[in-house]
Amino acid sequence: MLLIAGSIIMGLVLGLRYRVFILVPAIFLGALGIYAASPQPLSQIFASVVTFAVLLQVSYLGGALLRFATSGEVTANIPNGLSRVQLR
Repeated sequence: MLLIAGSIIMGLVLGLRYRVFILVPAIFLGALGIYAASPQPLSQIFASVVTFAVLLQVSYLGGALLRFATSGEVTANIPNGLSRVQLR
């Protein structure tokens, strides 16, 4: 359960902050961490790494879409004074 929650939170944060190139190193480091910390057999470690990678990618997509949806700019036309004001 902690693996699922951590993967989702990590993917959302990475999606909000970084571009897609961060996914491969993040998955690699996560797989190393899971392998180092897990006393389970190799088949269960593999399933945990696959679960981590899939959830990280799906939540990264959600974070990237959230960043895209909230990054719009507002343009206001003012007749007197400034011709355009842009808020970011």
